[in-house]
Amino acid sequence: MKEFLYFCTLNYNKMIKKAFLFLPVVIAVVLVLLFSSCDKETTFPVKIICNFSETGIDTGDVVIGAVVKIGKENYAAFAQAEGNTNALGSFSHTFPYEALLDVSATYSYTDTLGVYRSYIGAGQVKLMPNEEVEKTILMIQQ
Repeated sequence: MKEFLYFCTLNYNKMIKKAFLFLPVVIAVVLVLLFSSCDKETTFPVKIICNFSETGIDTGDVVIGAVVKIGKENYAAFAQAEGNTNALGSFSHTFPYEALLDVSATYSYTDTLGVYRSYIGAGQVKLMPNEEVEKTILMIQQ
């Protein structure tokens, strides 16, 4: 019986030593998993809204089909966008980087009397990470 107790004590001591060696590894793995996080992709969405203007005062009437240009020709390709406003008078785009960009919009049509009308508007927009920035451009008749 004495030998059996000695054998059990010896095995118990080996298990304790293995546990003390294994425990720090488990703690380290748990800490790494807790404090490391996957980086979310950061985007910079923008929404340009074009409204007609009378002498600089917003009329509230949206411009459908206006050509919106974000950025300038000398900007990098990722800092430029171009498109037309939709039925709600807005144009949306998502950029990969934060920036302060110039915005210009043009619109022209011929009315029912055959008179050619042209409108133009401009502004700047500062892109914010993961937050859609709305910018209203007032379109003034030329």
